[in-house]
Parts: sequence; C-alpha cells; structure tokens
Amino acid sequence: MLEERGPLPESIGALASIAVRAYLRRFRLFFGTAVAGLAIEGIVAYLRPSDIGLFYAGIVVVDAFLAALVTIGVAADLRDGDPLGDAAVATRALSRWGIVAAVTTITDIVTFSTTGSVFGPPEATAYGFLILPIVVLWGSIGFASVIAAIDEKTAPGLLIFASIGRSIALALARQNIGRLTVLALVAVLPTLIEAVLSDQLELRKVAAWQFIANVPIDALVVGPLQAIFTVFYLDFVRRTAASRSSS
Repeated sequence: MLEERGPLPESIGALASIAVRAYLRRFRLFFGTAVAGLAIEGIVAYLRPSDIGLFYAGIVVVDAFLAALVTIGVAADLRDGDPLGDAAVATRALSRWGIVAAVTTITDIVTFSTTGSVFGPPEATAYGFLILPIVVLWGSIGFASVIAAIDEKTAPGLLIFASIGRSIALALARQNIGRLTVLALVAVLPTLIEAVLSDQLELRKVAAWQFIANVPIDALVVGPLQAIFTVFYLDFVRRTAASRSSS
C-alpha cells in the first residue's frame, strides 16, 4: 500500500488539509462507526456502571477498530491505483483489529502511566519541565497504530512491539522532530479536555462521569486524529527516505 502512494505536499498545513479531506471522503463510514462505538460503550456503561476494567477495555476495542478503519481507508485513498470500496476497507480493518488493539493497549498504558507528569501538580511535572517531553513521547508512539494497521509483512507477534519501536525511531528522527512536536501539541488537546472534565465531573459526583468525560470526545476526535497521524506517517517516511538518499 505504501509503495503505491501518490506525492504529498511539503507544508504542515497542506498535509493537515489532505488528512481532513481524506476523513471527509469516507465520513459516513468513519463517523458512523464512531457513533456505533459510542452506542455500544454507552450500553456497557449502563449495564455495568461499576466495572471500570470493562469500561476501559471497551474504549480500547472500539478505538482500535476505528483507528484501523481510518488508517486503511485514508492510506487507500492516497495511493495510486484502483480505489478501495468501504466494504473492502472494513474487511481489512477487521483483519487488523486484534493487532491494532494490542498495540493501542500498550500505548494507552504508557500514556496513562505518565499522565501525572503532564496534568499533575507542579511537583509531578517537575514544575513544568516534564510536560513537553512527555507530550512529545505521546506523539512519538502515536504512529504505532498506523504501522500496525498497514504493515501486512511483519509477523503479528513481532509487530506488536516493532510498531512502537519503529514509531518512536521515525518520529524522533532529526528531520521529523519539529513536525512531531507540533503534531503532539495538537493531539494532546482532547486529552487535556478529557482530564479537566473527568476531574470536574468526579468532584461534583456526576453519575457515569467516566463515560461522559471520555467517550463522546473520543467518538468525535479519534477518527480525524488518526487520519492526521496516517498522513503525517506517510510524510515522515518520505522525509526519512529523502534524508538517507541525500546523505
């Protein structure tokens, strides 16, 4: 799929525009899947309101399928060659669902375990010095789900961990680190909103505050952000290949 892709523009704004257009091209498929996932997670939260483990497992399962769906659809639309229909995109996403879910679980653990260094009290953030490095770390592992969705050559067991390593190496490469920082700062905004909402709703003892603070926002932003990360992944691969050929 990567070998067939068409040329990409150089500017960050143009790349983001391509990602948005690619998402909107299959809006009914992508957003419809997000809404269906929202409904499923709502039912789970209603039936098992105290089962936090099941709640977060549901988020991973839904987000992983949506991530695979969007990545495969966007990558297919950017390539040169015959178009891929929605049914074919969904079928491929189903086949990659498990591996993307495993990768998403690991990256979520990394994110959750370091959240205090970004949103915690001053002492936890080293008085602000840890915030940017941790946010950039989050951005650097954001390409792992893209790699897991479209790499059909690496063995699944190996790909779970290789996708994270490849994501970090690619994102932190000298020619990509500036763009990564911008991308990471944009991508952290929904997490910031969810963290603030969670704190406020829990403080006010609102019923089902975990669901209200997290799931609707995920339904709105996971798909578009995945489209952006997919396009920037292709851009980073291009820039890295160009850097190697010129050295």
